[in-house]
Amino acid sequence: MINNSLKIIILAAGESKRILSSKSKILHTIGGKTILDHVIDNVGKLVNKNNINIVISPKLKQLKKEYKKISFSFQTNPLGTAHAVLSCKNFYSKKNQDILILYADNPFIDKEIINKMVNLKKKNNSDLVLLTVNTNKKNEYGRIVLDKEDKVKKIVEFKDATSDQKRISICNSGIMLFKSEVLKRLIKKIKPKNKKKEYYLTDIIELANENNLKVDYIKSNFLKTLGVNTKQELAIAEENFQNTLRKKFISSGVKLLDPKSVFFNHDTKIGKDVVVEPNVFFGPDVTIKNNVHIKAFSHIEGVKILDNAVIGPFARLRPGTVIGPNSHIGNFVEIKKSNIKKNSKINHLTYLGDTSVGKNVNVGAGVITCNYDGIKKNKTIIEDNVFIGSNASLVAPIKLEKSSIVGAGSVITQSVKEKALAVERNLQKTFPNYRKNRKK
Repeated sequence: MINNSLKIIILAAGESKRILSSKSKILHTIGGKTILDHVIDNVGKLVNKNNINIVISPKLKQLKKEYKKISFSFQTNPLGTAHAVLSCKNFYSKKNQDILILYADNPFIDKEIINKMVNLKKKNNSDLVLLTVNTNKKNEYGRIVLDKEDKVKKIVEFKDATSDQKRISICNSGIMLFKSEVLKRLIKKIKPKNKKKEYYLTDIIELANENNLKVDYIKSNFLKTLGVNTKQELAIAEENFQNTLRKKFISSGVKLLDPKSVFFNHDTKIGKDVVVEPNVFFGPDVTIKNNVHIKAFSHIEGVKILDNAVIGPFARLRPGTVIGPNSHIGNFVEIKKSNIKKNSKINHLTYLGDTSVGKNVNVGAGVITCNYDGIKKNKTIIEDNVFIGSNASLVAPIKLEKSSIVGAGSVITQSVKEKALAVERNLQKTFPNYRKNRKK
């Protein structure tokens, strides 16, 4: 359900130094989807996109073109999280609204957690609700300091914490929910810290307590609040996301022989009674229907595979390909932008590109379509019941009509008529006693 009284600020202006990459950490992918898209999709289940504001640095201005329904604010100088929130002050200027602040590197924050925060705020009439994480795992999150009554006293940044404070297990996720008027009033009072004169949003807790405001908190688990700042954390996030997808597919009836070795994309769709052997990779836009068998070491992206097909082992299926019912795509076969109809077999060492294959076609070992002439890609049409012998080369554009046959080892440059046999190769020459004569 959409919450019209909730507005969301996503902080995305960080410099991403620790990710050690030429691109922002929020543009790295988890399961084929950028970290930023994970965040937007998750919060988009709660609010309309016009109630989302993303704070970015000028280096990421191209994002405005990609997310046209979302508003953007610029933090021109990296002066801390509070400064970033202040840069979008017009976004939360109205009264009687809830303002959620989160980070663009939190890919697993979900509507259930946010709803818990909103419900707690409503129940207790809280001015501010923190999302914390209770963990003993080694991390550099800020620590939540509680008073004797279990109330939040302050947040201490890890680098400023004492040795005792670093042992505190309740950590700051960085995610906060405010009454809009409270945020508007307190954000202006935060003072700069350190040599860089940065403004920390975490200082708002002490300000809230000084003003006798009600501060509450709820706990979440470590993975739900994981922030991705390094390649190590990116790997942890990918593993977590893949495990979630694996569990989902197994629960829906997919048989994974070695779940940890199979990698899915966020949009992978799989039907019932599908078997996936070890070391299979699914790229974007893959749909697999029922009773399909994917054998080991296959790489599949941008493909639709229909009922009862068998793929692999060691098959590569590339974007724009449809594999028909009961078809077999075997080992070391690469297929790109091709439509393979039912009951066809392409079992060994073959490349088909820009090809239409009819029903009941048999493609022998080592067959290739020569689809590129150095300027453009050309199409090969193979109609129903065609038989192609081993090591044939089909030079496109070309058409093999119904029930035609291509002899092994042929280089076919002209279309073949229905039921015709096409053979193109020199006659074999045999020299008797050649080995014996060679020794003389």
